[in-house]
Amino acid sequence: MAGKKKPSEAPPESGRETENRFSKEQLIASARFRERRDALEALLEAGELYTVGAVEEKIERYMKGKVR
Repeated sequence: MAGKKKPSEAPPESGRETENRFSKEQLIASARFRERRDALEALLEAGELYTVGAVEEKIERYMKGKVR
């Protein structure tokens, strides 16, 4: 009886999964940031790609910022 080959496993990445990146326009159009569209318009740069976590962090820092 011939030995069965184990399915090849993908090599483990560097400890974490890569996060998807989205454009400013995609984030503004998303339902997740529906209530923060104005903030995204001001905080994000056109032509750049952002992770959801990075955008949430930017919004959080902006909301906690001091008024001048």
